[in-house]
Amino acid sequence: MEKHSLAVPPNKPGVFQNQTLQEIHDQLLTEGLESDQDALAAAAAFEEISIMDLEREISASQSADLITAYQGLLAGSRKHLRSYVSDLEDVGIEYQPRYLKAEEFQEIVKG
Repeated sequence: MEKHSLAVPPNKPGVFQNQTLQEIHDQLLTEGLESDQDALAAAAAFEEISIMDLEREISASQSADLITAYQGLLAGSRKHLRSYVSDLEDVGIEYQPRYLKAEEFQEIVKG
């Protein structure tokens, strides 16, 4: 954060300065509180959004160290998405991607 002169966000869980992030957080939280399965689906949707955001940042970045950090986060988000989808399948629910294109989603969950 210091190296790239980035401000450390305030330590207020669930509170975002960016209105779009706040709306996404609130929507997924509301959905996830409905049931255990809804919580898994909301978590999977969050990972889809994270994957899209990280891929965009990797494409836009010129900094090797940021790209490396983003790639690590991207690998984690892909792993989490596979895990949530698998957990849903274990209880008989087929998760349908909400944000990723179907082809990219399939490539990730089969990976």
